[in-house]
Amino acid sequence: MATRRAGLVLLALLPAAFAYALWALERHRPLWLSPALWSVSRPEPARVRLPRLVLAFHYAWYGTPGGPTGRWRHWNHPRVDATAGRILGFHDPRRRRAPAHPPNRPDIGATHLPRDGPYDSRDALVVARQLREARLAGLDGFVVSWWGRESEEARTFGLLLDAARGTGLQLAPYYEAAELSVRGPAAVARDLEALLDRHGRAPAFLRVGRVPVVFVYGAQRLRPDGWEYVRRRLAARGRPVYLVGDSHRPRWLPFFDALHVYSPVRFLARGEALEAAYREWAETARRAGIPFVPSVAPGFDDTAIRRPPTVVPRRDGATYDTTWEAALAVSPPWVLVASWNEWHEGSEIEPSREHGERYLEATRRWGARFRSAERGGGSTVERLPPPPQPPSPPTGGRGARTERSPGGLEDLEAGRPLPARAHRRPAPPGRPASLSPGPDA
Repeated sequence: MATRRAGLVLLALLPAAFAYALWALERHRPLWLSPALWSVSRPEPARVRLPRLVLAFHYAWYGTPGGPTGRWRHWNHPRVDATAGRILGFHDPRRRRAPAHPPNRPDIGATHLPRDGPYDSRDALVVARQLREARLAGLDGFVVSWWGRESEEARTFGLLLDAARGTGLQLAPYYEAAELSVRGPAAVARDLEALLDRHGRAPAFLRVGRVPVVFVYGAQRLRPDGWEYVRRRLAARGRPVYLVGDSHRPRWLPFFDALHVYSPVRFLARGEALEAAYREWAETARRAGIPFVPSVAPGFDDTAIRRPPTVVPRRDGATYDTTWEAALAVSPPWVLVASWNEWHEGSEIEPSREHGERYLEATRRWGARFRSAERGGGSTVERLPPPPQPPSPPTGGRGARTERSPGGLEDLEAGRPLPARAHRRPAPPGRPASLSPGPDA
C-alpha cells in the first residue's frame, strides 16, 4: 500500500516537474526550445564610426491629478528601507514638507524641487519646455526610461518621439532589463520587437547608420544564453538593433554593440578614482571591439526615498566638472548625463528651485569642449595608455567618503538588489520588486 501511495504521489508531481523543466529551459537554455533559430547567425557588434553626442537620461514617469495622467505618479514615491526591502511609507504631494525649504515645498519623493513645481510627463507644454531646455543645454537627445510594451512609459515614449520631430534632438529608449528580464528571454524579445515595430522608423529615433539604438539597464540580469536567443530572434525576424549594454563581464560583451555606465556614482560612492575606472572599462570594451560610453553626473542624493541613503555631494558644481573630466579622458564617442530628471535620486540637471539653470549652462560648456576636442574622434577601440594609480580613499566627513546604500547603484555588478528606481513593492529574496502606484490624491 505504501509503495502504491508513493507511486501516486510521484505521478501527481510529474506535471509540476515537467512544467518546471520547461520554465528552466526557457530561462537558461532558450535556444534548445527554438530549433528554427539554430541556423541563424548572431549579429556581430557593429563597427562604425560614431559621431560625438551628448545624451541625458530622461524619466517620463511623473504624473499629477491635474495633468493628462490624472493622478499622482512618482512624486508620491515610497520611502524604502533598502536593507530590509520594505516600504516605510509614501510621500504625499498634497501636504507641505516641514521644515520646508524652499518655502511652501510639497512633500514629494525628490531631493530638490522642480523650478515650476511637480509636473506631468505627458503634458504637451512640459514636454515642449523640456525639449527646448535640452537644446539650450547643448544636448543631442535623451535616453528615455522604458518599462516594457504595456507600460505607461511606453506610451509616453511615443509622445516624446512625436514632439521631438524636427527639433534636432534624437531619442533612444532605456530598456529596464533589471526589472523586465524576470519574465524571461522570450518576453524581452517580444518587448524589443514591439518597441521597434511601433517606433523604429520614427524620425527622432536615435540611429547608428540606419539601425535604431536601444540602451539596456541591468543587462546581466538576463543570462548570456538569453541574450543569444534575443539577438538571434531579432535577426531572424528582420529587426536590426544597436544594443548598448552595461555589463563589462566578458560573457555578456559579445551580445552588445557598445558598453556604457549608467552613473559614475557607482564609483564615486566607494571613493574610487573615476578616471582610472573609466580607463579600465574603456580598455575592456576595446578588447571586445566595441565603443565605451561613460556617464557624468552633478551629484547624487536619494535621502528622500531610501534608507540608508547614498549621497555624493554636488560640491558647488565641482562633482559635475570632475565627472566630465574623467569621461573626456577616455575619448568617448558619446557622453551620457545621469540625469536629466531623476528627481528621486537628486541627480537631475533639469532646472530646480535650488540650482536654477546652473547645470544646463555647465552642460552646454562641457558639451562644446567635448565636441571640439582634437584627440580621439568617435571611437574608443584603440588601445589607451595605462591608467594612473588611484589615490588612497579619502577619510572622514560625509563629503569625503560618502554613505552608500546596500541597494545602491554599484550593487548591480555584485548581483545584489537594485535601487528602487520606481514605485516598488517589497519582493521575495532574489526577485526584483514590482511596480506599485502608491496613494492617489
